[in-house]
Amino acid sequence: MRIFSLLSIVAAGLFVGGCAADPVVVAEALQQKIGEKVYLKNNIWFTDPAKISCLNIQQGSFLPVGTEVEPVRTTAGGDIVFKDKNNRTYTIKFSEGTALTSMREYVKTIFTTTPPEEFLKGIDPNVLLRIKRGEAVAGMTRKEVILTYGYPPAERTPDLRNESWIYWITDSRTIRVIFRGDTVTKIVEY
Repeated sequence: MRIFSLLSIVAAGLFVGGCAADPVVVAEALQQKIGEKVYLKNNIWFTDPAKISCLNIQQGSFLPVGTEVEPVRTTAGGDIVFKDKNNRTYTIKFSEGTALTSMREYVKTIFTTTPPEEFLKGIDPNVLLRIKRGEAVAGMTRKEVILTYGYPPAERTPDLRNESWIYWITDSRTIRVIFRGDTVTKIVEY
């Protein structure tokens, strides 16, 4: 019984310790083949390229959806470091407690090996222009909103089937994207 108790304590310690943002090999998470390129699955917003929030706060500049990037590394401290084609470095400050997901799953929501001409195929050119400007508007689909703003923070939108998604536009202000079925009907700023 004493051995079982000791093993339980060790297992609990490993589990709790393992809840930190363990480094992730991006190529493994994406099942990336040798020579395959990596692209952004949505616009990534930032005011400081060295301190990008994993909440993708809609403030400052952004890297557009489909941008070819080179993942550099992830760290146990929660950094996801990548470079663009101009060799400019960007660092997303990831936190499981903030993102409410693992780093591995988060990496799969922002990076893809599917070329943008494939995952953007079929989107109306006018809507695609709005997406590339970082503008979500009424009439867009849920997929198009994700391309524009990324996935809504789980802390504010725990289920993607919700009739509305909430995004941070500053540290203290949000917008609510309201859907009827799969289509945006209204966007309200709070």
